[in-house]
Amino acid sequence: MPAPLSDKDYQRLSATLTRLAPQGAMSLEHMDGFFTALLAGPEALSATATLPLVLGPAFDDDESFTSVKALEQFVDLVGRHWRDIADTLRSGAEFQPWLEEDAAGEVRGNDWAEGFSAGMQLFNDDWAEVFDHPQLGEALAPIMALAFERDPDPEMRPFLGEVDEVRRAEWLGAIGPAVSALYGFFSARRAALEVEYGDD
Repeated sequence: MPAPLSDKDYQRLSATLTRLAPQGAMSLEHMDGFFTALLAGPEALSATATLPLVLGPAFDDDESFTSVKALEQFVDLVGRHWRDIADTLRSGAEFQPWLEEDAAGEVRGNDWAEGFSAGMQLFNDDWAEVFDHPQLGEALAPIMALAFERDPDPEMRPFLGEVDEVRRAEWLGAIGPAVSALYGFFSARRAALEVEYGDD
């Protein structure tokens, strides 16, 4: 069983994604949100299957990595981060999103939430029922608020103007419980379907 990523591993992973950002690669925070939505949601892809989405145009650029070994090391780090999230969710341990400080030294959470929203969009129809669910819809609201806070369309933003520190702290603090609740919901639904169609 591969070991969880160390601080040095995360530094290497973040540095690679930052280097490839001009080519459209996700940041580590964005990727963490993206992976979390896929693993907590209705149907998890494999980590390898997500690489074209994580890297963007850099995925098809032969010069993105200096060698095959460098690419293999990157794929290994991505896969281990994916497993770290999956193991946390399966174990029922407290989920903590990977949130980074911006250039001003503030933790805003928008990249993570935008990544989560991007993961949801891959299975839009399945996620639609969450919005109509009284408890889960409310749990998801803070993530959606962060995801659309920077939307260029003012009508898509939940709040116009600056969000105060108290409200942002509330939104960020609500991410972990929301992810756990969503994972529980979709896990139960998958289990029910397996029982229903298990003999087919």
